[in-house]
Amino acid sequence: MDHSLTSAERLRLKRREAELLQKINRLRKAMNETRELNTLAFKSKLLKEAQEELSRVQEKLSGARQNPD
Repeated sequence: MDHSLTSAERLRLKRREAELLQKINRLRKAMNETRELNTLAFKSKLLKEAQEELSRVQEKLSGARQNPD
């Protein structure tokens, strides 16, 4: 079964990876500046979701690196 990604798919994943890394950094900064617990809980949930998606994107990219076009 071929798990390699096309150039367009790799480019899309790399862009999404960069977006997620920026989002995670913004959320971490916002969490450090926030004192309200309900806001922290919400931002923490968003951070966890972004980290999980980033992990999936990076896993796909690493699999593609092992099986180049």
